[in-house]
Amino acid sequence: MSTARSLFRLRLRAGVRPATAAPRPPVRAWAALVALVCLLAFPTGAAAAQTAGAPAGVPPHAQPVGAPTDAVPLVAGGDTVYSDAGVSCTVVVNLAIGDDRFGLLPGTCTDGFPHWYADPGLTVPIGPTTSGVFPTHGLFAYENPAVPVERTPNCGGAPLTSAGNPTVGQTVTRGGTTTGCHSGTVTALNVTINFGGGVVVTGLIQTNLCMEPGDRNGPLTSGTTLLGIPVGGSGNCSSGGTTYYQPVPQVLAQYGASLV
Repeated sequence: MSTARSLFRLRLRAGVRPATAAPRPPVRAWAALVALVCLLAFPTGAAAAQTAGAPAGVPPHAQPVGAPTDAVPLVAGGDTVYSDAGVSCTVVVNLAIGDDRFGLLPGTCTDGFPHWYADPGLTVPIGPTTSGVFPTHGLFAYENPAVPVERTPNCGGAPLTSAGNPTVGQTVTRGGTTTGCHSGTVTALNVTINFGGGVVVTGLIQTNLCMEPGDRNGPLTSGTTLLGIPVGGSGNCSSGGTTYYQPVPQVLAQYGASLV
């Protein structure tokens, strides 16, 4: 369990939405969103794919030509969400806590407690940040029922169905919006990292996976099992590197959550 300073923490109970969450911004008319496609799997700043004649590489959940005028982006694990604080982050996984749905993000994304949107133009609101522990993880709530919440695919496209703890020497994979999927091995468990400023995180998973800018939010997986939330790392995908992850089962237990 992380001993990092807690930015703030709300005790989430099944079926009960945090009372102190910031108010949801007003929802703009859906009729104005004509066949809006899902940009979310691309890095920050990528242009939205057009619904007609979309180039190769458009995510499989992009809205097809002829989609209804009230279509809005889906949000799956691995997609990008956008905040009113000017930050975009990749959703690690979508979670269920009772009847409510939440997106799990690295803790650096929820610093400042922003509201989140499904599009870079901030026209499709999702909901506010509800909790965060820097630098390991944070949650945002899906408060807009018009935004479909999707399951999280692994690098092969199969949905993640469970969470587990790795073993030293185990082959693991991480996704990334910059360099794609990479495989490596778990090199150590229960690692402690000092991030400076009095922030010390314990119990981390260490791997020899590479990481580059834009890849930071890709979760650690093994087959259809989700293992870790990215916390940090060093190196690059040309020379190799070391990356660290918070075990996912710890977070699920903390909130009484399960994978969507």
